[in-house]
Amino acid sequence: MLGKLLRGESTQVPPELPLAFSLAGERRLRIQKDYQPVDAWRFLSHHIRRHPQDLRAHTQRILLAQHESLLDRLPGSLQDAFLALDNAGQLLRQRLLELVGEDLSPEDKTFFTEWMKQDTTPAAGSQWRKGSLLTTGQDHVTARLLHIERSQETSQYTDVMEEVFACLEYGQIDTARELLEAEMLAGNTNENMEQELVNIYQYTRDREKLNAMVKHLEEAGHEVSALWREKQQESEHW
Repeated sequence: MLGKLLRGESTQVPPELPLAFSLAGERRLRIQKDYQPVDAWRFLSHHIRRHPQDLRAHTQRILLAQHESLLDRLPGSLQDAFLALDNAGQLLRQRLLELVGEDLSPEDKTFFTEWMKQDTTPAAGSQWRKGSLLTTGQDHVTARLLHIERSQETSQYTDVMEEVFACLEYGQIDTARELLEAEMLAGNTNENMEQELVNIYQYTRDREKLNAMVKHLEEAGHEVSALWREKQQESEHW
């Protein structure tokens, strides 16, 4: 019997797992069509309500909302991702808008495009859109009464590079750069960190920040390696 199961000769159909088991472990950003779109979207909504900073779930939910039965909830789903990212994750927000832009109304597309040009959430970002979970429904942005910073003790990452790679995976390139810059300026650095930070400057074609970092290192008395000098020369052609 066990041999048949291992060889795949069993004709029994495996039991259908509930979404709490099957969809919770889904790592693909674009959910496959074997899920019921509305049920899957509701499951992801429930998850985001509990974990509003889960960018993978936000991305899955937005791409899922491109289904014809969920199109009216697409703007609200995208709005939640923008709210979760706040003024970070510029490249991720831009990529998401590119992926779903054709399914948005001209008004919504213009709204999210203008949102990305601002440093803070616009007042209209607090107005509720169908499908949104994180909006307040107010006509103006409320001031934060409390700002919580995550301490190293509560971090889920064992070191800075692990967090940097996680940020890069989710498209949070700005956050990854800031983490590496802070380590560099604090003197807690190595060749891998330097190489990754230089790669980010090159990928984003940010010559200004590259030169600024070199200047900060020199002013702090840190030795500037040949890697930085070479990249400065290359940046003249970016």
